[in-house]
Amino acid sequence: MPRAQSGQAHEEDQQTFDNYFGELDGMYNDNFDFDISSNNRSIRGGDPTNDHNVVEGPKPRKKCLQRLTFQQTEILQGFFSMCTHPNEYQRRELSETTGLTAQQVKFWFQNKITQIKNLNEKQENYRLKVENAMLSDENKKLKQAHRTTFCPTCDPAPQNQFAPDMQRLKEQNNWLKLEISMLQAETLPSSRQSFQLDSAAENVIARQNDIQMIAELTQNAMDEFVILSESHGPLWLPVPGGSFEILNKMAYAAKFGGDNSANIIGFKTEATRADIVVMMGAKYIMDYLMDSECYASLCPGILSSAKTIKAYKWPTNAGYNGAMRLMTIETVFPSPLVPSRKCTFVRSCRELQNGTMLVVDVSLDDSVGTFFKCRKMPSGVLIQPLEGNSCKIIAIEHVLVYDTAVHKLYQPCLDGLMFGARRWVTSIARQCVRLRDTFHVTRSALRANSKGKKTLMKLADGLLISYSNSIAAIPEDIWTIVRGTGTDQDIKIAHRRNDDRDNTAIVSVSASFQLPMPLRATFDHLKNNMLRPEWDVLVKGGVVREEVHVSSGAEADDAVSILHVKNARENKENIMILQNSYYDVSGSFIVYSPIDIQLMNKIMSPGDMAESKVSIYPTGFSLLPVSESTQGGIGLGEDGETLVTVGFQILLKLAGGTSLYPRSVSAAIDLMSANIATIKKSLINSQSHLECTR
Repeated sequence: MPRAQSGQAHEEDQQTFDNYFGELDGMYNDNFDFDISSNNRSIRGGDPTNDHNVVEGPKPRKKCLQRLTFQQTEILQGFFSMCTHPNEYQRRELSETTGLTAQQVKFWFQNKITQIKNLNEKQENYRLKVENAMLSDENKKLKQAHRTTFCPTCDPAPQNQFAPDMQRLKEQNNWLKLEISMLQAETLPSSRQSFQLDSAAENVIARQNDIQMIAELTQNAMDEFVILSESHGPLWLPVPGGSFEILNKMAYAAKFGGDNSANIIGFKTEATRADIVVMMGAKYIMDYLMDSECYASLCPGILSSAKTIKAYKWPTNAGYNGAMRLMTIETVFPSPLVPSRKCTFVRSCRELQNGTMLVVDVSLDDSVGTFFKCRKMPSGVLIQPLEGNSCKIIAIEHVLVYDTAVHKLYQPCLDGLMFGARRWVTSIARQCVRLRDTFHVTRSALRANSKGKKTLMKLADGLLISYSNSIAAIPEDIWTIVRGTGTDQDIKIAHRRNDDRDNTAIVSVSASFQLPMPLRATFDHLKNNMLRPEWDVLVKGGVVREEVHVSSGAEADDAVSILHVKNARENKENIMILQNSYYDVSGSFIVYSPIDIQLMNKIMSPGDMAESKVSIYPTGFSLLPVSESTQGGIGLGEDGETLVTVGFQILLKLAGGTSLYPRSVSAAIDLMSANIATIKKSLINSQSHLECTR
């Protein structure tokens, strides 16, 4: 860069930071006037010679540690989220703003970096311990298998040793086949027909009653799933930085045979595999997977509905081994440009060695027609119990889907990213932490009991569910689409009648657009409370302070927060914001809603306040990475661009009790267009300033 341009850029950066610190001086000198006590937010320092600060003993402290005030910590943390290594000029400005010395500011940043590294190392250490235990178990199994291997032609003795067991298993197998045939002849005489590979609706229903065919289909699906879950090498191709793998279709065809159904126009195959360690026992996870109502609560924002159509075999007191039922689910991705997927399949369970549970899904529509637009190939989860009431989940999502309705904006996305295994396992892991109440309240200025915290987490899940379903307009018989496809040039508007109030409707406004920023940078900028006044209409130039921060792990990417907004320029009533956020390459989101302060105090107080009594209208973002290539070692989401979906809900009057007023539709379109323009400008400018300071 020429010297003149470099000097100009430096002056712009200096002006940007001067404005930043100037705004902070005005914002934090004014006290927050609501019912949260601030008595504990003073500096607990003092004279080192003070008797109260001296620790009696053989080795008294020479210096007294100084605790930062809430305002000082908020300023430092806000700047740390934008720049982790400030230069000398920036440290001097921070020193003048916070009242600390430049040396104290320097040490604070060093300690903060060390703290984050330690948290990441602890998380990695736990993961390596779990992986080491699993490898040890696998090593023992291989040694045991090596000791018991034999060649039938060279060593017939072991063959004779296992001959009684083999004969017993054959007799039991023949007896079970005979019993199935007898039951089928007694209860379903009309279903004893050959299995024809056609897609007529009546034949699909007939296959749902063919018990023998279903048993054979699920058995073959389980055998294939076990091979896919345990295999490595050519069958699966890892995605750099994505923490999941994509099926090698050529290797799959060579292993299991080709499938002509993938060659039909409009149909394509998506297959991914991912694994994760969750903080919940295998039995409890099975309870959620086999109950359709609980299954939907385990995956909020993904499953819009789940229903059990028929139970072929109920679980016993001993467990779910052998349980089999017919289910229908509908999955969504929060974007108006991505249609939902409905799928009907048989879910069957089998218990393996050492308490390992196998849950496999496979569709009965084994045809190449268009009766079903989404057909599940052998998919499911393998649950391996671990120590400490936790387990490892290996998930495979393998579908044949008709996706010509997906907008061209989302077609460059990696196959299997929006509805793949990675998104399923991260959702299950996140909910397991909340169900076990193992989340960490790392910051809280509000008094809350355990019941209040649980209500808060349920409200956060309700935010995500309402946001996702409204953008996808699910269920279709409730939402009415007024106009638009869902792009920033053609904004989508849908509404449904509000049950609580007369002649009003909940209106959902949404649009998707592409942003020339990586996913990681986009998420960090939207989460930064210091930059929020630039784009959030709820803040409008005020200041945002995080009062409660509930994290599900060592990292802050999965968090539920309560934000307090104070307008420094106008004498307006303070508001609270409930926010649910999560970062992952399979789909990140930031969903929030304003809540009255009195209502928030009732939620967090020990009183009996149910989350069903709270009406929330979410606003939020859903983010998805778009990368030109996954090669070169750069992780997914660290480069490329981001697909952003913006959506919000508002309450409007109905015209004649059935439709919206035209002026209301026009106002909603103008509001969304202005918001998108503001968000683009704010994020791109912030990214440019951040790159200049590096």
